[in-house]
Amino acid sequence: MYGEKHVFFLYTGPLAVACRSITDHPVPEAEFPLRRAEPCLNDNNKRNERRTMKKKLLWPLLDALFTVTGLFVSVAFYFFADITATRLLQTARNLPILLAATFLGLLISGIYKSILRYAGVDTLLQAITGTLAGTGVTYLVSLIVSLCCRAYEREIGMRLILMPRPIYFVQWAVTLFLVAGTRFLVRYRAAGSHRKGGQNTTRILVIGAGYGGATVIRDIQNGRYGNAAAVAILDDDQEKQHSSISRVPVVGKTDDIQNTVDKYNIDEIIIAIATPQGDTAELLNRCIATGAHVLLYTGVKEGSEAREINIADLLGRPEQHLDMTEVQEYLSGKTVLITGGGGSIGSELCRQILAFTPKKLILYDISENYMYDLFFELKEKYGELVANTLVLEVGSVRDEESLWRVMGRYRPDIVIHAAAHKHVPLMEQSSEQAILNNVFGTYKTAKAAIGCNVKRFVLISTDKAVNPTNVMGASKRLAEIILSSIPPGNTEFMAVRFGNVLGSHGSVVPIFERQIRAGGPVTLTDPRIIRYFMTIPEAASLVLQAVSIARGGELFILDMGEPVRIKDLAEKMIRLYGTGREQIVCTGLRPGEKLYEELLLDKENDQATERDRIYVTPQDHYDWGTVQAWLDKLNEAIEQHRDIKQTLHEILPAYHEA
Repeated sequence: MYGEKHVFFLYTGPLAVACRSITDHPVPEAEFPLRRAEPCLNDNNKRNERRTMKKKLLWPLLDALFTVTGLFVSVAFYFFADITATRLLQTARNLPILLAATFLGLLISGIYKSILRYAGVDTLLQAITGTLAGTGVTYLVSLIVSLCCRAYEREIGMRLILMPRPIYFVQWAVTLFLVAGTRFLVRYRAAGSHRKGGQNTTRILVIGAGYGGATVIRDIQNGRYGNAAAVAILDDDQEKQHSSISRVPVVGKTDDIQNTVDKYNIDEIIIAIATPQGDTAELLNRCIATGAHVLLYTGVKEGSEAREINIADLLGRPEQHLDMTEVQEYLSGKTVLITGGGGSIGSELCRQILAFTPKKLILYDISENYMYDLFFELKEKYGELVANTLVLEVGSVRDEESLWRVMGRYRPDIVIHAAAHKHVPLMEQSSEQAILNNVFGTYKTAKAAIGCNVKRFVLISTDKAVNPTNVMGASKRLAEIILSSIPPGNTEFMAVRFGNVLGSHGSVVPIFERQIRAGGPVTLTDPRIIRYFMTIPEAASLVLQAVSIARGGELFILDMGEPVRIKDLAEKMIRLYGTGREQIVCTGLRPGEKLYEELLLDKENDQATERDRIYVTPQDHYDWGTVQAWLDKLNEAIEQHRDIKQTLHEILPAYHEA
């Protein structure tokens, strides 16, 4: 009909759009009956509505049957099945009142809105209150009617409607048993389907037969983990062997994980030890080695679910719950300024400090993007508290005028100086920038803090400042020396030194994860390299604890735990995120990188504080005139573009290039 014309159709439900080439000849609408699918959709909707309506009507009808059964059973029980015509008439007169009152009681209790596969204590309470209301109202109406009729004729009043009290009690008990029992039977059948599992059911091995394991199994059987079935439990407690939880058997101990996975065709392992004794890293590694998907249940909060394991779990650094009472008392009502507030540590400090209701919290950072994202994250969590408390100021620690302006406006009580250039290889190439930011930035921030009467100034330092082998570490060591050498005044200066934090910007962990998910290879500088690691929330909490106990002049050292071989870390991450076939390629140490980091100088002696995992050591104190001479020398080298590394060698004997 259209010859060489080409017609293309885009069908979008009841409409069709015809895009024609060569000509714009009109397409007759009658040739395209595009509305035929609508009746099918309407029929499906109607069938679903009818099915839903039937389910809504079924339970009230069943409850009416249970109410009638309860009443006649109680009458037969009380009179030993000797039911005369008078007693039957009394029962019949009570029945309409009982049916109406019980239905209204159950309706008001909300039992008809309950999802029965999750029936629990709430469902039982709804059944109790609904049936009790029905029986109670029936008894009261019968009593009132009988008392009113008694004035007319005592014999008629007593026989008209009121039955003996035990009949009402037995009727309530029988009705409650039937109403609640059928609901829990539905739940039991739904849980049974999760116990048995089907062809596409995820088969789960639960490790731990205590409270955590019982909670996980109950959640699995209630459908909280989707189409899954708990098929076996492992526990090291000898007394729990050959027992079961909700018909799921304890089949052995945790040293038999691989055999259990093979025997029961396990798809997923949930480690459900609510109060683990010691380190769970070894257990996690053995579970991952089976090839099954591994989850971890911590049970910290009510209603919590098993979560994906992360690298912190594998490194044996479980989440720490520190006592922050003293921190709350110290920070509440104070104005706090954080430089580098949009960075990994700065942003986490902000998250935690806001929970302690400070008067003001000022984030000062050169990167507006990080601060902007953090602001909206915190606004969702804290609401109006953020609008009234959190202040964002864009600026650089190199800009002394900006620092004075911001501190002069808000008059902070505490300054936490987290702004720094931290990437070792980049700072080797851009050594002038490292000195300008880490050394002179710290010096200018400290000057502004003194001028604005800040009470406490805290420097976030690094383990790379110990016997530094790179420009970044040397710059942070000089920052520590500057603060420890400032003449005493109204401002208390201190530093907190710790190692690498997991998941921070530029950390090896996200780099490894990205390489593994891309199929490898995983690049490692040297198989012998060792580092200390700490989680970001853990580091921030310990920093705040150190701030709250400081008296001025301290160099705090955080307990980083045991050092980790980076090669071991890479292998664990491959097991966690990869297929196990990804290759590890060694590329050689980068400029300024050393095989291991130290947390303490050789001549320093760590001393425990009243806080666990926080140590303090007296800092080296240099003559302030000497420190100023060093700063002048560095400034001159920068202005004349001389070799910064050579200048660092001259003023910092501990600096040795790697």
